[in-house]
Amino acid sequence: MGLIAEFRMTSEQLPLADVAAAIPEATVEFESVQVRPSGAPTFIVRVADAGGDAADAAFAGADSVTDHSLVVADGTTRRYRCRPTGDPPADMELLADNGSIPDRVLATPGGWEERRWFADRDEFDQFRAFCRSNDYELRLDRLVETDDGSAGEETGPFGTAGRSWPREMTDPQREVLVTAHEMGYFDTPRTATMADVADELGVSSASLSERLRRAQDHLVAEFRRTSGIKPRTN
Repeated sequence: MGLIAEFRMTSEQLPLADVAAAIPEATVEFESVQVRPSGAPTFIVRVADAGGDAADAAFAGADSVTDHSLVVADGTTRRYRCRPTGDPPADMELLADNGSIPDRVLATPGGWEERRWFADRDEFDQFRAFCRSNDYELRLDRLVETDDGSAGEETGPFGTAGRSWPREMTDPQREVLVTAHEMGYFDTPRTATMADVADELGVSSASLSERLRRAQDHLVAEFRRTSGIKPRTN
């Protein structure tokens, strides 16, 4: 029996909360975290729907992250590399020993909004203990129990059952993935560019990039769930 949790970690001390506060109209999302044996990890952060100057200024003025640099700009989406400042969170061994897998993490002015996969209730309780150790208020929005990969009933903060968890990727994401594969976007060498696939589907390159990324994220998350592969810790 596995668990999927959607929750908010409320604390202005969380990295990137100040970046999100500076550009409230934008989506600030963790794309990857590169953990090192020693020293602060490196974040790759996707910022969507913010002007380039505003996003650059938000990172430059942030106290929670340092060593920021622009990785790539694609239309209204920009990706940055940065590292958190200050001391690492308390009781990091609790998090290091936790086998949960983050599926989506958004930075907000008040903290983070997250969707995370847990193997069982003990793993979830361990993660919640880590939040308490760092004075992160964890507000649970949705908790889903899964069995053999099937969607379970969701339980809200007050134990109310409701909709089933939407486990499949969307039709636009599936269409982008299949079309890109058929046109040779994943071939080596590539026989189609992102612009070629975007033209074929009649969408912008930025929209195609976003849908393709989410489709790939879904495939990787599903593979990790079914194979039991744990996230890297070094």
